[in-house]
Amino acid sequence: MKSKQRSAARAKDSRFSSTGPRSADETRRALAQTFLKRSVRMLERVSSAASPETLKTALSSPTDLGGVASLLSDLAPLGLDLSSVDPFVEALAHGAAVKRELMERAGGGLKSSQVASALGITRQAVDKRRSRRALLAVPTGSGEHLYPASQFTSDGVVLGITEVLQAFQIQNPWTQLSVLLAPTPALGGKTILEALKAGEAKKAISVVASFGEQAA
Repeated sequence: MKSKQRSAARAKDSRFSSTGPRSADETRRALAQTFLKRSVRMLERVSSAASPETLKTALSSPTDLGGVASLLSDLAPLGLDLSSVDPFVEALAHGAAVKRELMERAGGGLKSSQVASALGITRQAVDKRRSRRALLAVPTGSGEHLYPASQFTSDGVVLGITEVLQAFQIQNPWTQLSVLLAPTPALGGKTILEALKAGEAKKAISVVASFGEQAA
């Protein structure tokens, strides 16, 4: 009798001891599935916003994680939040943060349709001005461009901006934006844009041209 009771007790203990691990495992699987669904939705949104070139760059990464990090970094100007993914993509995360900071310092970015409306011209005319370096635009990764608001005034564009942009020997638009927003000793601590607004176009153009020579 006692033997049967001990066997029943062991069976009961076994049921209770196995319930805990099973419950924890089920919780983990449920959380994993929820996270997976959320991540898939995020990747679907990001992928649909990316241009073919951006997607090709992401796919060329040797790892899945690196590909995702590359995609998010390229789309950073659109306002996507990219925090540190892991130590291997820290540089990409830092680059994305720098781009966001530059756009904030530039007063935000305008789409070509917004620029067209503000200047009273067509979107095609805006694109032509960008192509001939009469306006500064940075790529977003979606195939479109954002025009830093700081190059515009209530009357149109900052006087002399075209000459300054065409004086750059450095072609990277993000580098150009960084130079335009950086305080410059040769201009008394003013930025290039501030110098232009102060009527010091010749000095600003000279600084930009010399920067290109040093960086070339």
